[in-house]
Amino acid sequence: MTRTNNNSEYSSSRRSSSSSSSIPQLSSTEAKDIISQNELKIQRLLLELQDDLKKTKECYNTSRDAWVSIQQQKSPTSSNENTNSQSSKNNLTEALTNVHNEIDMYRTALEKIAQVRQLQIEIANASKNHNDASRSHTTRRGLADLLSHMAYALKIWYGNDDNDNDTNKGDVSPPPLCGAIPAASNHVCHVGDRIAGFVESDDGDENWILAEVANVHPNKTKYDIVDIDAEPDKGHYYNISKRHIIPLPQWRACPLTCPQALFPPRTIVLALYPQTSCFYKGVVESIPRVGKDCYSIIFEDSSYNSGYSPEFDVPQMFVVAYKDVKK
Repeated sequence: MTRTNNNSEYSSSRRSSSSSSSIPQLSSTEAKDIISQNELKIQRLLLELQDDLKKTKECYNTSRDAWVSIQQQKSPTSSNENTNSQSSKNNLTEALTNVHNEIDMYRTALEKIAQVRQLQIEIANASKNHNDASRSHTTRRGLADLLSHMAYALKIWYGNDDNDNDTNKGDVSPPPLCGAIPAASNHVCHVGDRIAGFVESDDGDENWILAEVANVHPNKTKYDIVDIDAEPDKGHYYNISKRHIIPLPQWRACPLTCPQALFPPRTIVLALYPQTSCFYKGVVESIPRVGKDCYSIIFEDSSYNSGYSPEFDVPQMFVVAYKDVKK
């Protein structure tokens, strides 16, 4: 199949319909207000993160000193074993408390980083609305930037963050829609969820497209979705069944703590082809090493002599299990 970096051809040929329930567009003033407010919030969070970094270093130094003290007490210099034993217990309790404090500081910092990412995606969405108001269609560059922000803003799942009272504390299995973990069988998408949707154009071409849920039917087996690459106020709505939808990941899997939530190398997947808004069949060549890394994907592509494209980096958010809906 042939790919192109200009999606205007297949965008115009996809089945579309006018809809009175189209997703509302922000006015120019509203978009600018969101961008300005979020930028101020990001500045405040970054300043707080600087203070948190200092506190984290202090917690680390305190924890390190406590553990060093415990190590030194393994060779008691006093003949009073009871005194040494009690002192060791006290130091151990203090060291564990310091470690918990350090972990809490890391979690606080990670939560603020997640807030910054979410604010950035809101800025990207507002910018897209603002640009759409003065432009007939989103540029390839604008779409690529939006998708990049979406992938960057996706939270990373590190493991179980439940409190000490959780009876399932020992269960650190990643949840559904974390990385390669599929949605639960009874999963219901919500309005605004990003999905891969299988649609057919007027000329009969079938594609998996990047779309957003615009409406959930009462029976929850049908959805109205809108092409994320659609021109503003032009509709491009599709009514498709649940079996033609693949929910996108809601978390990135941390390769260091949740490697089981990643597609192994040589796995056949559906992945977003670079500079387009379509998912195509590909093969995982290499997996992320840290949370921010991408998969390396080789796509089936007849435009290359080998039948396969070169390797492309694709974020976790846009790599899902391969699904053949024709079977």
